[in-house]
Amino acid sequence: MRPAPAGQTLSRVTLSRYKPYVPVAIAVLTSLAVLYVLFAWVNFASGYGSSRIDILQFAKWIWDSTTSADGQKDWQHCYLVPFAFGFLVYVQRQKLAALPIRGSWVGLAVVILSLLVYWVGFKADNVYLGYISFQIIIAGLILWFFGLQWMWTLAFAWAFLVFIYPLPFLDNWVALPLRLVMSEASVHALNLLGIGAVKSGSSILSASDPVSGIPIGARFSVDVAAACSGIRSLFALMMVSALFAHLTQKGLVRQGFLFLSSIPLAVLANLIRILMLTIGTLAMGAEVAIGTNEKPSFFHELAGYIVFAVGLGGLFGVSWLLNQDFVALKNRLIAGLKHTPPSPTTPKNEAPAPRKPRQDEY
Repeated sequence: MRPAPAGQTLSRVTLSRYKPYVPVAIAVLTSLAVLYVLFAWVNFASGYGSSRIDILQFAKWIWDSTTSADGQKDWQHCYLVPFAFGFLVYVQRQKLAALPIRGSWVGLAVVILSLLVYWVGFKADNVYLGYISFQIIIAGLILWFFGLQWMWTLAFAWAFLVFIYPLPFLDNWVALPLRLVMSEASVHALNLLGIGAVKSGSSILSASDPVSGIPIGARFSVDVAAACSGIRSLFALMMVSALFAHLTQKGLVRQGFLFLSSIPLAVLANLIRILMLTIGTLAMGAEVAIGTNEKPSFFHELAGYIVFAVGLGGLFGVSWLLNQDFVALKNRLIAGLKHTPPSPTTPKNEAPAPRKPRQDEY
């Protein structure tokens, strides 16, 4: 018999090495196909055949919710989540490669539970139950095919997928209170800057000047609309802060603090934006500073980008403070206060030079 060629031997060795992973790969690909059928092909929100709404498909609904022109553009940051999820898995690639593949039957129970939630959402015409089902089924598949250690390692990446779902029902819960808070804070800030302003609902109006005969709202009138409430920057900055905290901080306390700091930072950044628009309206006029709802001005769009710049800068600043060793800094400061430098005219450990007598001394 002739020995097998070197290339053929290497090929057989390679195939035998990856042979145990073939069933897992087939199972994962099959599961992805099932997920596509359930969440992107089936008319999820059709239920018992009730009146058809704009949500015909699960995936199409997500697309429509983030691209429509009726205010749902607040959720366009959801498109970045799959790329961030892939990055998080890539960062853990070496750790995952060292973990054994030990699938657990607990994962099958979790998958069955997720399918039950999916069925309830399908019958109830509730797409949010579809969100929950999708999130649960991802965890169930990881447990079923790879095991608990894989699930623990990918726990943050799995939880980060929550940001992929648009939640427009929060507009009424979050956007309206934010509008009132931002208008109130903007009025106080303008008055501190010496610009008279009053609040009317969610609008910011210039104060009246009886001496000059200028009525209220004559100099500027800015309405804090839903798009200006800060909800877009709030959820986008929360998503970024969660990823940033995971990559830069150690410990749940520090990570949680940095994540929660995104809320006041988003409010502060949006306050600066509203002040820019208000002062811009006073200086350049509403047409140049704001524009229209259909066609915002360049200054209006620029102010929106500044919001994210301020928010991201705040995140970097908070992260830098959290990474400082304040105990060591305090010890160095105390040591510096206790240290008394020698007199510049008297060298250390040397006696002072004898004073020469003056000529008029006897």
